[in-house]
Amino acid sequence: MKKKTYISPSLIILIILIINFYSFSQNKPDSKISKRPSVGLVMSGGGAKGFAYIGLLKVIQEAGLRIDYIGGTSIGSIMAGLYAIGYAPDSIAKIIRSQNWDAIMQDKISRKYISFEEKAFGEKFIVSLPIKNKKIGLSASLFQGQNVNLMLNKYFSPAYNITNFNDLQTPFICIGTNLLNGDAVVLNKGYLPMAIRSSMSIPGYFSPTYYNGDYLVDGGVVDNYPVKQVKGMGAEIIVGLDVQSGLTKSIDKLNTITSVIDQIIAYHRVSANTEGYKLTNYYIPIKMQFGMMNFEDYDSIIAVGEKVGRKYFNKLKSLADSLNAIEFRPIKKYDTKPLDSVFVNKVIFRGYEKMPKNYFKNFFSESNNSYISFDEIERDINQMYGSGFFEHVFYKFEQENDNNNLILDIKEADPGYLSGGLHYDSDYLGSLFVNGVFRNVFGKRSKLFAELVLGSNPRLKTLYIIDNGTKLGFGVKLDMFSFDFDDYEKDVKVNSLNFTNYKASVFLNSVFKNLYNFRAGFEYEYFRFKQRIGVDTLFTEFQKFSSYGTVFASLNADTRNRSLFPTKGFTSEVRFEYIMPLSKNVIKDLFTNSGIAYMKYEHYLKLSDKFVLNPGYFVGITMKQDEVVPVQHLFAAGGLNPNNYIATCVDFTGLHFIQTYGYYMEIARMKLRYNFMKKMYLTLRTDAGANVSEFEDMYDLKNLAFGYGITGSYDSFIGPIQLSVMGSNLNSGVMLFLNLGFWF
Repeated sequence: MKKKTYISPSLIILIILIINFYSFSQNKPDSKISKRPSVGLVMSGGGAKGFAYIGLLKVIQEAGLRIDYIGGTSIGSIMAGLYAIGYAPDSIAKIIRSQNWDAIMQDKISRKYISFEEKAFGEKFIVSLPIKNKKIGLSASLFQGQNVNLMLNKYFSPAYNITNFNDLQTPFICIGTNLLNGDAVVLNKGYLPMAIRSSMSIPGYFSPTYYNGDYLVDGGVVDNYPVKQVKGMGAEIIVGLDVQSGLTKSIDKLNTITSVIDQIIAYHRVSANTEGYKLTNYYIPIKMQFGMMNFEDYDSIIAVGEKVGRKYFNKLKSLADSLNAIEFRPIKKYDTKPLDSVFVNKVIFRGYEKMPKNYFKNFFSESNNSYISFDEIERDINQMYGSGFFEHVFYKFEQENDNNNLILDIKEADPGYLSGGLHYDSDYLGSLFVNGVFRNVFGKRSKLFAELVLGSNPRLKTLYIIDNGTKLGFGVKLDMFSFDFDDYEKDVKVNSLNFTNYKASVFLNSVFKNLYNFRAGFEYEYFRFKQRIGVDTLFTEFQKFSSYGTVFASLNADTRNRSLFPTKGFTSEVRFEYIMPLSKNVIKDLFTNSGIAYMKYEHYLKLSDKFVLNPGYFVGITMKQDEVVPVQHLFAAGGLNPNNYIATCVDFTGLHFIQTYGYYMEIARMKLRYNFMKKMYLTLRTDAGANVSEFEDMYDLKNLAFGYGITGSYDSFIGPIQLSVMGSNLNSGVMLFLNLGFWF
């Protein structure tokens, strides 16, 4: 009788497992296999395309494949890191969907955090260049990654106190590139959010990161697919997920800064990719039409990842079943959520030189020895960053004797910036705009803003302010301008004039939450009117320069979510002035000491995704009827420029620039804006009101002005491009108004 050969079940399973490896891998697997081989998951870099990993992770979990080690580069480090600390794929998708990616990638913060003077001077230029060592230069990067740091800290908060990445739920590594020598740096220890921030520091786009003694940029420069490093952790089987697109062969596709940067750094990672592919057992390439900066297309990209994953589901399931046949190990628990708060022993500020230590007492003043929420940390950091004094304000946690210290890593802004823009509108005509900002140059906590408008209606405006945060500060303002305007009798032009004014003021300043600004002080002005056509006795006395002094108090507010085409919030100004003639000439006899007050208000109500309602109101009064207010302090209406050189000159649909003026003015307005295409708007507008010399004439219907019109707008990189068609009961026929560029 022939003896039968006995084959054990475990040997059969081992043979099946080896055959399975051969059928899927690009190379032969290691011949030595442990009782249950460990699995490493690798995720390449690739910008927004990395969102596809979320769909693939979902499929990997459905297949029951347990991941023992994980690593990635750039966006792969974010996705791998979140999975490593126990976020479920659906939770990661929720995180991705909840972000404003435009704001994150461009360091934009909510306007409510931007200091009041920065809003007034810093939102109307096309280009900005830093001034370093008394020279105009270029920034080392487009952005600092301010919002990236906040986002990573928030969502990696469950692991804030784990400094050895092998101690995470799944041992994790990511890759950075040493900026000084070009070496790949394996990041497996330290502060996790900052390690990932280092791995994704795209050269030229984000600033380099100082981490564990090295200046690092994106790991994708040298190794965008870190298989070798994950195998070095102990992984025996590599599942590689790859969203790299390789080198671009068409010059037409290299049409953005980021595409050119990615093309250049791709040259140096080819050899690392080749080695990584050879070491990969289960390779899953993900091809798509989306680019590395298509962050807003997250849902479509996630869907691509899941679709690709479905094609490999059977093989992933077969791998999982084979491993479990050797030794069953279920997938890990993925229920991590971000922390709400953490107990902080001390708040420590590092990196500042010019700012006095007391300045920081405005922030985190009550955070020592207490719980502080991550929302509070983010709010206070945004307040600091919005001051303009800092290039970045990063944070991390450090452990000291089993206590948590909150570390604020500060980089102060360059001492100065020079910015520029251009503008044209039908009232002030064409002009070039140059803006200079100098912080901490003329004293600690100081800011100096200077605006120069060059054109037919020139202007120089400067503001020097000592910023004490929430405490009372001090300021000096200089405003010199000259502009032409026409004088009308009803709708008939009777004269053409030039107004030149030099104005200086000193004031006390207080700001509340960067939304409300109170000022009180003294203003000196030196002015003249010059007639160009006719001779009007009203203006004859002003041919020579005369001077006035004004005591004033004002309260301003700006809560808009953005300066152009806002969808919510309001702006307002309430101001009181007591004006005193100072000249010893005939001016002293013409005008008395005068008190005036006015209020401006604009509100923005979002009716839907497409429609915004914008009601507004202006009222200005002379305090006593027997007072004779100087000409330049009369209330005027007309034109469509919302930023007139004179604050008491108000835009009015359907009227010529400064067509009406008087001692008392009240205007109500309503606009309805429709966003019919991306960055394109139509606005229906109507204004109604009266501008009179005697208060009792204010509500006489014969003095009512009524204007109406429609404005087409395009939100361009140089500012709004707008054409308005309008009319009114004071002017016959159709009027046009053209605006090109930011208002200034």
